[in-house]
Amino acid sequence: MRFLDNLWLDVRYALRTARQNRAFFSTAVFVLALGIGGNAAMFSVIRAVLLKPLPYRDPDRLVQVSVDNPRRTATTGGLTALRYEELRKTARSFTGVGVFSRFIEDLALSGGDPEMLKAARVSANFLDVLGVRPALGRAFIPAEDTPGGPPVAMISSRLWKRRFAADPRLAGKAAILNAVPYTIVGVLPAGFEFPVPGLDVWVTRPAETSAVPAHFWPFVTTLKGFARLRPESTLEQARAEAAVLNRQYVAANPERMDSFPGSLLRLVPLKEQLVADVRPILWMLFGAVGFVLLIACANVAALLLTRRAWRAREFAVRAAMGAPRSRLIAQALAESLVLACAGGALGILLARSALAAIAGMHAFNLPRAAEIRLDGMVLAFSVAISCLTGILAGILPALEAPPTNIANLLRESGATAGQASRAHRAVPSRGLLVVAQIGLSVVLLIGAALLFESVAKLRSVNPGLQPANVFTARIALAPARYDTNPKILAFFDEVLRRTASLAGVRGAALALAIPQSVLLRTNVQVGVQPEGDVSQQPMCQIQSVTPGYFRLLGIPVRQGREFEKRDYRSGAPPVAIVNESFARLFAPRGETLVGQVMREGMDRSGWMQIIGVVGDVREGGLAAEATPEFYVTPRMHSSRTAYLVARTETDPRRLTAAIRSQVLAVDRDQPISNVATMEEIVESSIGNRRLTMLLLGLFAAVALLLAAVGIYGAIAFWGVQRAREMGIRRALGAQNRDIMRLMLGQGLTLGVTGSALGIGGALALTRVMRGLLYQVGPADPATYIGIALLWMAVALAASYIPARRAARIDPSQALRA
Repeated sequence: MRFLDNLWLDVRYALRTARQNRAFFSTAVFVLALGIGGNAAMFSVIRAVLLKPLPYRDPDRLVQVSVDNPRRTATTGGLTALRYEELRKTARSFTGVGVFSRFIEDLALSGGDPEMLKAARVSANFLDVLGVRPALGRAFIPAEDTPGGPPVAMISSRLWKRRFAADPRLAGKAAILNAVPYTIVGVLPAGFEFPVPGLDVWVTRPAETSAVPAHFWPFVTTLKGFARLRPESTLEQARAEAAVLNRQYVAANPERMDSFPGSLLRLVPLKEQLVADVRPILWMLFGAVGFVLLIACANVAALLLTRRAWRAREFAVRAAMGAPRSRLIAQALAESLVLACAGGALGILLARSALAAIAGMHAFNLPRAAEIRLDGMVLAFSVAISCLTGILAGILPALEAPPTNIANLLRESGATAGQASRAHRAVPSRGLLVVAQIGLSVVLLIGAALLFESVAKLRSVNPGLQPANVFTARIALAPARYDTNPKILAFFDEVLRRTASLAGVRGAALALAIPQSVLLRTNVQVGVQPEGDVSQQPMCQIQSVTPGYFRLLGIPVRQGREFEKRDYRSGAPPVAIVNESFARLFAPRGETLVGQVMREGMDRSGWMQIIGVVGDVREGGLAAEATPEFYVTPRMHSSRTAYLVARTETDPRRLTAAIRSQVLAVDRDQPISNVATMEEIVESSIGNRRLTMLLLGLFAAVALLLAAVGIYGAIAFWGVQRAREMGIRRALGAQNRDIMRLMLGQGLTLGVTGSALGIGGALALTRVMRGLLYQVGPADPATYIGIALLWMAVALAASYIPARRAARIDPSQALRA
């Protein structure tokens, strides 16, 4: 009870002193709020994405099943339908094995305004494997997952509420999807996001993807596997069994795309695989806000040291009245804890705003983003970090020894008695705190500068096309309505004609894929020679485009010619165009490929003549190197899913409604989706890097500001503490420039020492950024030298005002004080 009484007295006294020193209190609270708020926001993200278990039954028993193929340099590759069936029937380590198609499909919902929905093809047992029950209705049954089975679907809770008014009797009713009546058998729980976020519909038969021809369904590796371990099985045991099953499969099926010698059946925890791409980025940002918090603590500690120095007489009086050292320390810590609690409360508000901004960021592909929120655990973390911050910020001032010359201090008069001696002892401690702030901020600045250089280099990369004023949209046709190639081609031809005739449109074309979309690869043979082993043939990307595509997007023709209208006519000789990477692969000595023949395994269309070579397009994004690619016309490779591209005279977004209306004029039940400009698509390829750069740059800017304020405060405090000395120097003939040089040298010393420590820390810590850097090393000398010079300039600038004030001290006033 005595401890609680003393604590309450100390807190009340801290609140009274805060009211009396509002400027000091507000400054310290705001500085701490920046650090605490940033840490609370990042902890919310880290907890939701990395720390919380997946929202499934016994999530630690779930694993992802994939294939590593060394010949194709593919990791976490897909499964064929045959391997999935054998794994499902023979594996003994699992209670269930499920799959989903890696292609997300577009399904047009008819009835009312047509709407394009995002759909995933999954095995019938996917909910059983995950351990999830539908919120309404039932799950799929095995009979619905067989070829020719009844068309059934499950929908998201979001779609159920938005389109079906949360009808509790919806299960068993039909909805028209892709011109086919699908029976809606169930509604999934709110927040369910498997296998990817943002899905509206789940359907069965995952091998029957519309992205590849039907005769390839049993052979292509389009399936992603997942499984649930038996209670008595460990992951190591399952991996050992998977290795045996893989060897048996490879020996029995050497011609399959997922069974080359050296292939590996990989099992990894499902959660680990889901967050593999964002884990290093999130931990790096969490470390950055941790640095900001440490800088804030050091800044506030320096303020408290100064304040304690000016309160030397007060503490002397308390000691003279019998206050023990422990009570003086407790009172000092109580004041810092009050500051930290106020900063924590304000930090929670800042964190809430930051999380709202993170939720609206579409450039950062963050898994489990819907689970990010300020909950009880985050609040508990914020309280803990606030208390820890209060202790860190107040421990050094609190441990400052109480004055030993109490009698001398009490004999002195005035409110500032004892300031000089106490301030003199505060100078080394404050200098160390400032050096620590500079070192931490240098680490953040170097990391932000490395990312800035990487993004700048990526922006200068030529994507291979001219993205300005290019409209793109995805069109997915219903198989039931467009079941033949003539119907597919007739629809797209009419859409192209109508789009090209719109005012403000310079031209339109069709493409199987655009940058950042799903790309198809197939085996290729160039030149007439024995076919040999198909598995040894190089894999190249296949692209299907209409005449005028290269001219429309500004893709240069290096040799030969591009497609013309005669190549698009029915019965025209089969021709192909290849890119420069394709030419380097098949003609490494520089011989021309124009005029030679080739064939590919996707369409089995026979021999095609190569009529041209075009420039490389970075289909995988600016950071990805161009890969061998060949182009054919839709007459040779038609697909129900294609991208409409149109070059416009103004902002492409202004023509969205007009282009959509032209598509609906051809088919009133055919919506478009994935509407974007080509500039947005190209820019999205560096979205993670750019957003990480902006966040790290923001943290570095805050750290720079706090550290600069720390230098300013240290030099100003040092100048006041040595005012009498400066007066004596002036009286003995020192000039303004001499005083300025002395004071600026002190600030420069702090800057050099802190920069040296920061550079050492950056050399050790920036290695974790290697995966985010592009053509820049984590130890880039120019970056380190530039940041060091920047800090020299900042140190001089922060020291200039207090140095100038010290140089203008009146000697007579200083000597009389």
